[in-house]
Amino acid sequence: MNKRASKLTIVCDHGTSLTKVLYRVGRSGQPKHLTMDAQLLKLDVNVIENLQQTSGFGKPEHNAWLQIDSNSCYLVGRLAQEYRASTSIKSLKYESIVPKILSVVGAIAVKEKLSDQIKLDLALLLPLGESSNNSELEKELEESISEFKFQGKTIGVDLQRYRCQPEGYGIASNLLKICSLETVQAQTFAVLMFGYRNTSLLLFKDGTLSFDGSGTTNLGFYNFSDRIIKKTSGLTREDIQSAIYTCEENIINHKTALGEERLITKIVVEELVKSRDKQKAEVEKSRIETAIGNSKREYWQLLEGWLDEVLPTQRQLDRLVYTGGTSGFFRQELKDYLSGKYSDVEVSSTELIERSLLSELNLSEVELPRFKQQQLPLRFADAWGLFVDFARYTPKNSTKLIKMAGTASIGNG
Repeated sequence: MNKRASKLTIVCDHGTSLTKVLYRVGRSGQPKHLTMDAQLLKLDVNVIENLQQTSGFGKPEHNAWLQIDSNSCYLVGRLAQEYRASTSIKSLKYESIVPKILSVVGAIAVKEKLSDQIKLDLALLLPLGESSNNSELEKELEESISEFKFQGKTIGVDLQRYRCQPEGYGIASNLLKICSLETVQAQTFAVLMFGYRNTSLLLFKDGTLSFDGSGTTNLGFYNFSDRIIKKTSGLTREDIQSAIYTCEENIINHKTALGEERLITKIVVEELVKSRDKQKAEVEKSRIETAIGNSKREYWQLLEGWLDEVLPTQRQLDRLVYTGGTSGFFRQELKDYLSGKYSDVEVSSTELIERSLLSELNLSEVELPRFKQQQLPLRFADAWGLFVDFARYTPKNSTKLIKMAGTASIGNG
């Protein structure tokens, strides 16, 4: 057994629908990614003997179970889902985050064949309203992470660096890579984060986060999903989430009358139809399509009302960046709304950050299409911005992206 401690740097974005992780082994390793389903289930320790791996080729993040004490164990992600665990919208993320962090560390340790002693640098992203619980979270984490068992193997962790930031901070920190510090400190800029559970606004004045100007709402994507569920029969949040698909389609630009390749995120209705009778399936499909259309309009009206309340006026703002998985689904509505509200403000998506991430991960021909179809470039953008800052990592194409940033705006993509 290797007695020398392994060095590990991790950035975690614990979304309610998916845990998104970027990590690096050693002090100069290449960035890698990992995702885990968000379910968590606490069970009696006696069930552990039934949790041994049944195959030698499954991913450790899909067979994640751990012990923090002698009385109980946790199932995390896909394994918890198989035991019929569900995610809770009402519970705070920070209340369940410690076993999820430990499972992430354990899964990476197994994947990368690390030592059973790890020196860890850890950064987290939490919703704006929950990042104030940072001191309690850090204390609980330090107590639990020093020694735990993952898949029966004891792992000891020395938490050397720790940081907790509000969701959207990674996007904001990326501005320092494309703008000078003097420019950032002289401007007021906003980050809009459209997530599964929350939609948040981070407002920075003179380079400092303004808590008075920032805010969050529970109008996350689940709100939209629940509206569809109420208008249909037999659907669940998980059904809708699994039917979301992102692809490139040729769209006609009405200003130029030319075709453009654009990323389109949509719900594939055929995957939601449960009837096996051909005629009944067509009726069901039509009802679901109507429910999706009506729910989308209702949800957007609520979201637009909140944006009207919290967003600064054009005179008060210099720059705005929007991101998050839900922003991909409401891409056109956001563009129309923001271009109308901010004709003289620099408004952009996180497209350049997403490109930077894709160029660094070196995904295989098998991984890349699935990574894009699941909206992961967009959903990882915030974590990537924080990773570059926290890990002091310089992307290979950073100079090219800085030049491109001067032309990236809501008007051209």
